[in-house]
Amino acid sequence: MKLRAWVLAATATIAGACGGAPQASGPTPPPAPVIKLTSASSLSKADLTALAAAFPDTTFTGGQTAPFVAKAVTDSTFMFVQFDRPRVSEASGIAYLGIGVKGTNCAESQPDRSAGSFPVFHQASATNWDAGLGGKPGAAGYWLSYVAADKLSMGGRQVDPGVDYKMPGHPIPSCGSATPQPSTATSSLTQPAIGALFSVFPENPLQGGQVPPRTYRTLNDQVLGFLQFDHNSAAQAKELRYFGIFKRSTFCQSTQPTRDFTHFHDLVAPTYAQGHGGAPNTVGFWGTWIAAEPFESQGRQVSPGVDRQFSPTPAPSSC
Repeated sequence: MKLRAWVLAATATIAGACGGAPQASGPTPPPAPVIKLTSASSLSKADLTALAAAFPDTTFTGGQTAPFVAKAVTDSTFMFVQFDRPRVSEASGIAYLGIGVKGTNCAESQPDRSAGSFPVFHQASATNWDAGLGGKPGAAGYWLSYVAADKLSMGGRQVDPGVDYKMPGHPIPSCGSATPQPSTATSSLTQPAIGALFSVFPENPLQGGQVPPRTYRTLNDQVLGFLQFDHNSAAQAKELRYFGIFKRSTFCQSTQPTRDFTHFHDLVAPTYAQGHGGAPNTVGFWGTWIAAEPFESQGRQVSPGVDRQFSPTPAPSSC
């Protein structure tokens, strides 16, 4: 399979109510900058249509039409998929996977504020998409974090796979204080919705007998997307803990894309546990994990967004 990344370019971002109502046909999606994918797409038109159907929720109101498809994960977060064109019928691949986190247009409310992985704030309600970007201090909406699933070219920028820290947004005002991000959340996922997500991420790329705790989808010839639930079974899963990307590579410090790619996993290993890290130049994948909800894991509190402490595998400096 080959793929072409899921892209839809956005000079804009998101904010809104993580409602779970299916997105009805309505306003025409806003014009977006041309997004060019680099890698050959592994997704057919039917695959893209099925992916869009698994992310049917309306997250913004007031006349806005988001340039991506979304799925409410909890009462305060949603996951989104952005194609290289606003309409799935015109898309050839996926440009971004991303997360929206409920908050206010205040610097004190911005998740991962010091590192900047949520560069865009979008109001929950606005008359149109462009009008929803930024807003008055304290406006209610969502902070958005974008993870490029291919090497992208858009709006005069080149974006490598991984968190897009330079997605254009508006200046962020200080409000003096803001409500802290919650440490828990209520899942919005029903069993049919979970089943639909498993159906569009049905793969296991790991070989040699490995059984990973997540399910994948090849997006292009270089990148796979993945979902990681609390159980890797559609019948047992109740919460989406992580999503992210695996980038084909070798195990070496010089091949680690960024510090957000904390874990290297071997393509071939006898068991999943034996696939972590490996010898220098081992063939496999660098992965980055995006928490889709707040939760506690192994004695630490995980907040929505990129998890830079996920199962680190320090890479050899000499290869």
